[in-house]
This record gives sequence, structure tokens and C-alpha cells, in this order.
Amino acid sequence: MNAYERYQQTVEVPPRHWRWNLYGAGLENLGRNGAPEYLPTPAPTDTQLLVRIDAVGICFSDLKILRLGGAHPKIARDLSTHPVVMGHEIACTVAQVGSALTDRFHVGERYIVQADVYVGGRVQAVGYALEGGYTQYALMTEPVLNGDAGCYLLPCPNHLSYAEAALVEPWACVVASYRIAPAPLHPAPEGDWLVVLPHAPAVQYRCSALQKLLALSPPHRPSGAVVILQDTRGAPLSEAFQEVAAHLGKPVVAIPCAPEKLYDPATLQDALAYAQGGGFRHALVFGDAPAPFLEAVIDSLVYGGYLSFTCHRRLAPVPVDAGRLHYDRLMILATSSWDITDALSLTRSTALRKGDRLLLFGAGGSMGQMHLHYALSHEPPPAQVVVVDRHPERLEPLRALGEPLASERGITLQFYCNAGASLEEQFARLRELAPHGFDQVMLLASSPDAVPLAYSLLTDGGILNLFAGIPRGQKTPLDLTLLATRHMRLMGSSGSTMDDIRECLDKTASGALPTRKVLTAVGGLNTLPEALTAVQEHRYLGKVVLYPHLPRLPLQAITALSEPVRRHLESERYWTREAEEALFNEWWKQTTP
Repeated sequence: MNAYERYQQTVEVPPRHWRWNLYGAGLENLGRNGAPEYLPTPAPTDTQLLVRIDAVGICFSDLKILRLGGAHPKIARDLSTHPVVMGHEIACTVAQVGSALTDRFHVGERYIVQADVYVGGRVQAVGYALEGGYTQYALMTEPVLNGDAGCYLLPCPNHLSYAEAALVEPWACVVASYRIAPAPLHPAPEGDWLVVLPHAPAVQYRCSALQKLLALSPPHRPSGAVVILQDTRGAPLSEAFQEVAAHLGKPVVAIPCAPEKLYDPATLQDALAYAQGGGFRHALVFGDAPAPFLEAVIDSLVYGGYLSFTCHRRLAPVPVDAGRLHYDRLMILATSSWDITDALSLTRSTALRKGDRLLLFGAGGSMGQMHLHYALSHEPPPAQVVVVDRHPERLEPLRALGEPLASERGITLQFYCNAGASLEEQFARLRELAPHGFDQVMLLASSPDAVPLAYSLLTDGGILNLFAGIPRGQKTPLDLTLLATRHMRLMGSSGSTMDDIRECLDKTASGALPTRKVLTAVGGLNTLPEALTAVQEHRYLGKVVLYPHLPRLPLQAITALSEPVRRHLESERYWTREAEEALFNEWWKQTTP
């Protein structure tokens, strides 16, 4: 039995283990004196598991935690007294089982982790609020084991390497971004609504979706209020909204407004005081609201919130917080119709369709590789995929990955290096490649300046998906008139669901999804600060995975590993289970590091 086999079959729990706690913002607050801490190994309670962390991938979002510390919205606590263990791309093995869980889990079972844990509708993400994977052993606590979706651990087949298992999680985020459904055909019964109604006797404003809500059974536990700002001269549609609110058990707050105050952001601030959840889940704005009011409404939306508005003349550019579109999954919709429901019904899902033209902007990293493979393997196939990055060397792995697939499937695949090009020059070149615009633009660059460019490249009915995490608070002016006149969709995506990650795990296990092909560097637990810096500097062209139980393994590209490991790489560049076995045989010791 070699070292790799012994590691797999021997799940011992030492009295102490190595762990990277984060005590505040900045690398200087990671661990103690630039090193991991050697701490007592925690013991699970009756309702917890202790797992051995076998492999953990580094995500760019870890750098955002490092930058913000306890101010990160998914953490929001004093890390100096309650530190966090980052790392959410996890492959693990059960090491100890709480006495109340012995019928569900057994020592030696392998799992991957769905990081987006929800309890009571609120996220408690692994590696953020909950303990993550930059440690040798971690507790899986009640939220992970009994959350809204049940257990957030997924059984992992033994034939997968630890690295490719850990990388299922980021792949699931990619798949999820192409599985976002069209907008719902009516406002969500839950949460607070904002309704803005002008006096418009010459037209018949409508919301035909209200009839669908009247057909629903009232919720057992009504939530949220309906706050109506209505013109003092009269707004007949107010009665229809009040009828629906009564049917759903929602309190109504009707606020009469003088015409000059109806679209005043200060009026909106007064309305926010009546929102039971601190903001609005759905805002329906009738008439021709000016840009400053629409900006304020977008700012008032809660997580998962929608703005639907009517638009009958050209708007001034509206400053939009692109970071909130991504992190808070906001959606902005509009229509030129008198029926505001058309803003909801005239949208499409993010699924790739036969003949679509897809732009992957800022695709030079590992996530771009995943997006490219997904698009080129998709059934039905898109007609055209254009890949953009400003680093020419980062386009080469994409060519190697994509050109054989594109040729086999008859997809036009084009690459554009935008290094040094002005926004006007980039627009001209991309319009030359796709004269009629793109059906979908996946923005993988975390640059606010790229948002208006990507937005301007959409075709009628096109979707701009902000996949990269642009920092909250950085607003960019956008012509939202186009949402109404051309039925475009502006949104962001972040994370994945249990269905997404389960499908990716199944495809990885069958060989249909090569998660291992985006791995370009590995290291031991001790290299975490160096590895985070390497990801920040884009030192490697793909993913970096750490092996917590090979703590002294230097951080290095997989093509720079020792010859006994390199000989097992597929095509001299792709990770394999055999390469991982050779790595453990070289570096794993059953001794305290």
C-alpha cells in the first residue's frame, strides 16, 4: 500500500492541527506572524461532523474577504475576536461523527461542499460566516447539515481526485449563470413592494399580473407591506394593488404625493420607513420616472430584488451599482407598454440557445476557461463565441482548449486581445466581429468601466450578465431606456444551487466535465499567503489548489513538479488522479509537520 492509499484509508484525528484564521483585513491578519496556527483539533458536538480537508481551491472572492475583513457583507462580525477560516472550494473526508448523526454519516466517507448555505432564506456561506477549508480539519455544523435545502454536503465518488472534486464548486457557479430563469410573471407575494402611480387620465396603466396573484392561495405567513406612492390628483390602479394586498394579507401604506414630489428621491426615503424588511423586494414604477429617482429605487432594493418600470421617452443615464447586481442578484426590467407586466414577460432565460452569439469579456483566467468549455460543449450549440482578454499569453490556453471543440461542433470561435485599446476601439472591433450585437455578454472582468461597453454590445433581447464581482458602491451610468425599447436584460450571477452543483458533480464523475483541466498550480497549506498573492497577480493561468495535509509542498505550477508527478499529466499539461497519487507518495508523511 503506497502513501496515497494509506492517506485515503487512514482517517486519524490528531490532538492538534494546522489552521489559517483570519483576524481582520489584510495579509498581515492571516494566521500569526505569517504562519498557520497549531491549534487543538475541535471535537464535534452530537449534531456536528469533523471533516478532514483533503483539497481546497483558491477563489478570487477570497481576496475580497482579505481586503474587507469583517466588513465583508457575508461575514459582518468582529474578526479580531471571532476569526473566520476562508476557503469554500472543498473536498473533504468525514473524520468524526456526532452521536446524533451516526445513521447519516460514517468515518471515511468523502464529500464536496455546496458553499451557499441558506437557513431561513438567508445565506450563511462556508468560508465566510461558516468555517471554511484553509485548515487541516473543520467542523461541519448544523446550518451545513440541516439548512433550507437539507444537507449541503454531496457524496463524492472515490475515483475522483481530491483536486477535481474541490473544483466542482466553481464549475457549478459557471453552470448556474446559464440557468437563471426568466423574470417571474408577477411580483413575489413575499417581501415589501413599492408601487409608484402617477395621474395619467389619457392612458390606461395596467398590471395584468395582479390577476395571477388573486388566483394564488394566500400565504400562511404573510410578509412585507405594499407601499404605494400615488399622485394626489388620482391614480385608479391603486385600488387594484390594494385588493391584491388584502388577498395576500399584506398591509397597505398609501402615501399621497403632490405631482412634483412623486418622483423625488426624498419621497422614496420616507416610503422606506414602511418597508418591513428594510428595503423593497419588488418595485413597480409607472409613468416616466427621472434618472435620479430610478437610481434611488435601485438602491432601495433588497437581496434578490426587482425593479420594473415603464418608459415612454429617452432617459438620462442612470448610475447603477454594478456590484449589487452581482452580489445581491438584483434585476432591472422595463417596458414601453402601458402594462408593466410586459417588463416581466418579455425577458428570456440565460440559457444558451441554438445560434446565439456569446461574448466572454475578460476571459483570460480559470473562470473564462470554464465558461468557454461550457459554451462550446452546450447542446444546442451557439453559433459564435468571441473571447476577449488584455493579456495575450492568457488567451493561449483558451485557444488550446477551445479550438478543437469549436471545430468539431461547427462553432465560430474568435479571440481578441484588447491590450492598450481605448473603449471606442474595443467597441469598433467587437462590433466588427458581431455586426448585429451579442445575444449574451458574460462579463468576467471586475472593472466598472467594462460595464457600459459590454452593455452597448447587446443585440435586441440580449442579456448582460455581470459574473465578476465588481465592488459594491462603484456606480456606472447606463442608458436604461434600452431595457424598455429593446427588451434587454441587465443582471448579475453569483454562487450556485444544490441542483447546479449536483449536476456538475455527476458530470465530473462520468468524465463529461473535466474540472481537472483548469488546475495549473498546487501547494501545501503553508503556502496560503503566497498562493493568495499569486492569484491576485494572475501568476498562473488557471486554478490553484492547496493540499492541507501536504503542508510543506511548495507552491508551483503542475508542469514544474517533479518528474515522477509530471509523467502522469495528461498531454503534459492536465492534472490526473495518477498525478495526485504520485504527489502524495512524494510529500505525505504520517507525522506532525
